[in-house]
This record gives sequence, C-alpha cells and structure tokens, in this order.
Amino acid sequence: MRLIYIFNYLTQLRKWYLTRRLKKILAENSFSFKLLDAGCGEGQFLLPYVGSYKHCFFKGIDRADSNISFFKNYAYVNGDANVFFEQKEIESLEEAGQYDIVLCISVLPYCRNDQAALSKLYTALKKDGILLLYVPVNNAIILPLYKRILHRYDNYERIQKNQRVYTKDGLFQLLHSQDFLITEATHTYGFFGKLSNELYNTHLILFNVSSFPLKVLLSASLLLFYPLIFVCMISDFMLPVKSGNGLMFIAKK
Repeated sequence: MRLIYIFNYLTQLRKWYLTRRLKKILAENSFSFKLLDAGCGEGQFLLPYVGSYKHCFFKGIDRADSNISFFKNYAYVNGDANVFFEQKEIESLEEAGQYDIVLCISVLPYCRNDQAALSKLYTALKKDGILLLYVPVNNAIILPLYKRILHRYDNYERIQKNQRVYTKDGLFQLLHSQDFLITEATHTYGFFGKLSNELYNTHLILFNVSSFPLKVLLSASLLLFYPLIFVCMISDFMLPVKSGNGLMFIAKK
C-alpha cells in the first residue's frame, strides 16, 4: 500500500494540493473529529492518518466491493480499531449530523445524481462541519495527440462512466443550491499541470492497449519523459494557477 501511495504521489498532481490542505484541516481539528471519506478509492486520504489520530474516528465508503473488502482486511490485520468501511453509493448515505470532516475527492462527476450526493454529504456533516471537495473541471486539452488517443481508446473516464464535465460557475451554483458556504476555492492543473497529466496519461493509455514489445518501449519513453513531467508538476504547484482543469473547495455546513 505504501508503494502504491508513493507512486500515486509521484504521478498525480492533485494529491499534492489535497494532501497539503487535508493535513492542515486535521491539525486544526486534532483534538477529536469524525471523518468520512465518500468514495475512498485506494484509501490514500484515509489510511495514512488513521494511525496518527487513534483517538478520532474514520469511515470510508466506496461503490467498489473489492476496495471495501480489501480495506476491511487491511484494517483488521493492522489492528486499526478507529476506522470502518462500507460499500455504499454516496446517494445512499443515510447519516445525519455525524461528521466533522467529509472528503469527496474526484468522485462527484461519477455520481448519477450529483445534487442528491451533495445533499447527503451536507446532511451527514455536523453544524459548521467541513467539506473538502475536489472536482475535475473544464476538460481543456493542450496536446492534439492526447485528444486523439482519448477518442480512440478506452480510458479511466470512459471506464468509470463519467457523467458530466463541470465548470467553476456550475460548481458554485451546485454547492450553493445545497446550502454549503464556500470558504475557499483553489484552481489546480493550469498549463503546466495539464501538460504533465497529458504526457503521463498518453503513455498510460497506450501502454494498456499495446503489445509487449510496445509496452517495453513505452516504459522506456515514460522514464525519459518523467523528469519533464515532474518539473511541470512542481511548476503548477508552486506558481499561481488562475484557471485550470481542477478545483479544490473548502465548504462549510
């Protein structure tokens, strides 16, 4: 799991923004909190903190039974008694006033009913509770080759059945319609972030559909391009981003 988390951190820029902000939120609420990760995926924003905050309660929900089964076994073997996992769609969540912090990271576009999902998360929060929401937006593409590859081959968005492409204004309206108070909105994946993502995903998509000899060549090509990808990630993270392909929100109930 640690190797997977390290690999994801080295290839997914959004994790830099989210990890920095989440650590600050947890530190500000470190005395005691209950946290829900809605759509916990590989658990990167949940499991690394369970051991550091043993006096706090964590819960992860996800639509994939394989994820939940794995994490239940992981927590059992690791002796983590303060974390609970449940297979559940966000729209099926039936908890009220339970959580101080709710995470919804790169999940909302895949919800069949995003308004219902946000309404459930709002209800699950305590008064003045915090929602950390990350949503891909705009879907602007720089490289023509990457656009052609997306149209031609299966990719993550198609496999996971992305329901919609958001805009900044649309997300503000959606959050306000569910009575959330937006306190922060951070743009991510500006020019350099988009470029890093497209270079990496071009290799990944082609790797998945290629024969073994081409897989070897693509692996070598990725190693060659990775320094440029990493420099682009650093540039996006360090420089101000006024508009991009990602938005990170802090909203309160």
